[in-house]
Amino acid sequence: MNDISSYFNGIVSVIGGSEVNKDIRDKAIEIGRLIAKNNYAIACGGLSGVMEAVCKGAKENGGFTIGIVPSIDKFMANKYVDLVIPCPFSQARNIVVVLTGDVCLAIGGKAGTLSEISFAWIYLKPIVALTDVEGWSSKIANQKLDDRRTDMIYGVKTPQEAIEKINQLFEKHELKSNLSFPNNF
Repeated sequence: MNDISSYFNGIVSVIGGSEVNKDIRDKAIEIGRLIAKNNYAIACGGLSGVMEAVCKGAKENGGFTIGIVPSIDKFMANKYVDLVIPCPFSQARNIVVVLTGDVCLAIGGKAGTLSEISFAWIYLKPIVALTDVEGWSSKIANQKLDDRRTDMIYGVKTPQEAIEKINQLFEKHELKSNLSFPNNF
């Protein structure tokens, strides 16, 4: 039986707000295109805003998208999601979104995105944050959430810088592909 690595270089969990302005939407679409072009699958919350825009961009380049929706209703996912995973636990699905990917990419966002950034930090997922947009990704970029990790949240200004950083993380094998973590979390 083949695993996902037989088909893709990895999975990028993309997090961000469900309500976005044109600037964030355009950047998320471009990021989706670049993620697909670099042969990564996308995992996201499957709804509107950043989630829909990044999926749209990925589909424009033949990418594969996973939407983890907060309901048993699979039809609530945006039309660009290939695989819908129902997770009817409201905001608790944020943990599933983060754990599905090998790396987490934050684009803007409000409190839900902040919770996903925190979960990514706790579960040792590398975090890339777009800085040239409104929201939590720009506020928290280039910082550490606490002293339990040696790395930081990697701030990037453009979609191109985001994919370059993601590629760099995969090339350096800095990604944690399992859920093992120290007991002090």
